[in-house]
Amino acid sequence: MKKKFAFKLIALALAAATLSSFAACSNGGDTASTGGDTASTGDTSGDGSTDDKFAERVALDVCAFVSQNEQDGRRSDPISKYIEDQLNIDLYLTGVTEADWPNQLATMMAGQDLPDIFLLSNPTEQLSMLLASNSILNLSPYLEEYAPNTMADPGGQLMVTANTQSANSPDGNLYLWGMCKGSWDDGTVPTCGHYIRWDLYKEAGYPTLENFDEDMLDVMEAMVALEPETADGQKTYGMGSWFGAGQGWGEWFFTFGMAPQEGAGLIEATGRVLGVSTVDSTPLETNQLTDKEGYFWRAVKFANKANQRGLFDPDSFTMTSDTYEENLKAGKYMFNYPGWMSVSANQEFAKTEGNEKLFVSLPAIGADAEERFGNMYRGERQYGVNGQTKNPERCVALLDFVSTYDFSRIAYNGLEGTYWNMEDGVPTPTDEYLTITKDEAEATATGVGLYHHFMGYGNGAIDPETNTYMDLYQFSDKAKEATMNPTLQDFIDHYGAETQVDVYRQETETTNSQSFLSFGEPDDEISNYVNEINAYVGTTVFTAVAATSDEEFQKIQDEMITTLQNNYHVDEVFEYFYNEAVAQADDVAVLSEMSNEMLGIE
Repeated sequence: MKKKFAFKLIALALAAATLSSFAACSNGGDTASTGGDTASTGDTSGDGSTDDKFAERVALDVCAFVSQNEQDGRRSDPISKYIEDQLNIDLYLTGVTEADWPNQLATMMAGQDLPDIFLLSNPTEQLSMLLASNSILNLSPYLEEYAPNTMADPGGQLMVTANTQSANSPDGNLYLWGMCKGSWDDGTVPTCGHYIRWDLYKEAGYPTLENFDEDMLDVMEAMVALEPETADGQKTYGMGSWFGAGQGWGEWFFTFGMAPQEGAGLIEATGRVLGVSTVDSTPLETNQLTDKEGYFWRAVKFANKANQRGLFDPDSFTMTSDTYEENLKAGKYMFNYPGWMSVSANQEFAKTEGNEKLFVSLPAIGADAEERFGNMYRGERQYGVNGQTKNPERCVALLDFVSTYDFSRIAYNGLEGTYWNMEDGVPTPTDEYLTITKDEAEATATGVGLYHHFMGYGNGAIDPETNTYMDLYQFSDKAKEATMNPTLQDFIDHYGAETQVDVYRQETETTNSQSFLSFGEPDDEISNYVNEINAYVGTTVFTAVAATSDEEFQKIQDEMITTLQNNYHVDEVFEYFYNEAVAQADDVAVLSEMSNEMLGIE
């Protein structure tokens, strides 16, 4: 029987604590000759049945970011069975988490004990390690025969092209397979946004919101005054955060709190020193960790100003993201950044009859560009195939199968006939579907939401054949009609628009975001500097938020910037990545042309 990696993870996590180095050996290379099915011709995209080349049933182990609704191993849900039947495989699926998987994967890599297909937690750093030990498969020789769907799909071609450019491949071959391409939303709930309780904003008389840094604080204060306690008696605040979550995740608000809403992105792989325009992929000319007016420090200062005015939840300094989300759903905060948490809060609010509470994403404030209609052309998640797998062809076929628009729709909404049907060529949700609660029980019964990060397209991606979003539960016309309430209608009317999407397109000049820069693993010296910068900022920056006066904030800020420059080579790191970005101009032009053609942008 195929071994199940899930049962090893507890031991592996313990072993990770003593892991001191990666056991690298021989140089990487073309591993296409390892193992394999002995198939001849045909494809897997036809009429729902396997063909001759997959006549022999095989077992595949997959570690992926999927729902953990069932014990790891073979799942019982209909979608898992559908995948198995289509590809004639026994699928052993292990669900991983953002928090635990990096250590688990590091241990697997060190012991050369990887599953057939696995999620990379840090592709930039891990690819070179995997190549050094022949632990990742060169996928290029398999694409024409075993990935016909991807190679016929403009979005798939764009992903392959990007992942074979020099920034993502040392030799022009494909090693990283991108999942979750396209967009995570339809523009109404961006992953990183400025969300406010519009019902309270309306009640406050639509106070001025011409700039973010100052006006938003006044708006928060007005909303807190209108609702000083939650329904269960908790004190409300303008905002909160989850600084207690630890380095990287704990600073999420500073990385994404300002830049995306003003048409830029801070590149985490650079230690956040580099910012990039999401309009045309040009690198920003100032170091974002030393520029006091840059996006990073503006976000930190905004949190500090909220804290000084008593609008920032003091529990934020020790809080985890799970607790934060529960507080948001309880109505404790008036302002929020993460889009998925705004959705969770709105769903909780909607459970109350006659509810008008609603978080709504604001159009860009004081800026003419924002990152709203995204295109994760490389894929938000990167997967690899074990270089020593016995079934490389079947692995590539599985990646190709789950990367289609059709499977992505199934992953979000279940198999056709369960909660949706084709009506006049358009995928249409049933009335029942729009009333269900998506939870682990539902995932087990129908598979809905189980494969949330192991499918080709994000839920806001649009199928070019049907012109519909992947997520029928949230973004279909029928769903939007069902969830329209007086508060959202007031938001639309306030801006004189026909739909919520129209609000953003008319209020902000540039709402499409396409950043085509990516960075491979730098040399050891720069890589070490980045790690040291992250560690220093991740343990120090919260003291700036806690400052009780502008003078104290200024002092902490100055000390941090001076320390970064004198002790952490922050200017050297910025110069390195800035030059790397400038050098990618030709590759960026190729990707930009492909993307614009795919999206119909002239």
